[in-house]
Amino acid sequence: MSSTVDIVDQIALLRRTRLLESLSDEKLGELIASCRSVSLVPGEALCHEGEIGRAMYVVLTGNLVVSKGGKQVAVGRPGDCFGEMALIESRERSATLRALDDTLVLEIPEAVFAERLSKVPGPLLALLRVFSDRARRDLDSLVSANLKLQAQAEEMDRKHRELNETRRQLEQRNRDLERLSALDTLTQIANRRRFDAVLRQEWRRAVRDESPVSLLFCDIDYFKRFNDTYGHQAGDECLVSVAQAMEETLNRPADLVARYGGEEFIALLVDTDPEGARMLAERMRARIEELKIENAGSSVCGYLTVSLGVATIVPNPTLKPEDLVDLADRALYASKAGGRNRVSTSDQLPAVRTATPPLER
Repeated sequence: MSSTVDIVDQIALLRRTRLLESLSDEKLGELIASCRSVSLVPGEALCHEGEIGRAMYVVLTGNLVVSKGGKQVAVGRPGDCFGEMALIESRERSATLRALDDTLVLEIPEAVFAERLSKVPGPLLALLRVFSDRARRDLDSLVSANLKLQAQAEEMDRKHRELNETRRQLEQRNRDLERLSALDTLTQIANRRRFDAVLRQEWRRAVRDESPVSLLFCDIDYFKRFNDTYGHQAGDECLVSVAQAMEETLNRPADLVARYGGEEFIALLVDTDPEGARMLAERMRARIEELKIENAGSSVCGYLTVSLGVATIVPNPTLKPEDLVDLADRALYASKAGGRNRVSTSDQLPAVRTATPPLER
């Protein structure tokens, strides 16, 4: 042993360790005589993390730095012991021990412990208490870590639910916005934008299937006079009533009624021949006349009426959707020029298109 620590001081230091406190001075003296001391200069390592350990150590003088993963976790002072697990089984060191200053350490090899201490109840009970305390601390740490993980999992689950709810609300708002962007705000039927999109979609399908597409163009007769006589509030109510009557006349989900602009409405009829489209237009005209909405300014009768133009095309790659709209518009003009409150079809139009003078709205 080092002459800097006499035998009495060494015994006193060893008695401070939990593992050796029950031994007599004689037994401690015999243990010291059987072990070697290790002198360390500042920064020198006593053992490294991951090395196989076969001895425990008691700090006699100086200080040992304990580090795990390169980070300092504790400082060992005189009387502290390390590596008790090595007395039971040879396993990898869990930490690196390095001298903080000039340090003297007593090394107790596994063989010395087995020879001198394994049959003495005191050290064995103390070793059991050390392991029990460590196991309890490890268990407490595991419980604490598990509680933290549970709390984190619950927090993540809460945030996930919040995220899902936010996503659901966002998707609902997007659907609402998409629906609103496709509706006329006054009449709550499809708007021009929605109609154009559906017409293009159905046009492509009809080209593929070689099936007919029909359009009904509808215009309220003398609507400007109606507004001038009854006011714009009554005019808005009139537009809503006409829109509802037209929509209620349709009986197929694929058909569409839209407000085209002002007092003009348009209906798209898929896979409908000219006669079917004409008959539906006539039902719409009659349905609106049956509403009996007073229109004292009308030159047709004392009630609100509409004029309709009907056109049917079997689309092909040489035609455009605008061609169908143009035909229906011309047929509508023919209805208005012919006295209003009537239905005209595109097949009644002259073969040669002539100039169409403007008519009173």
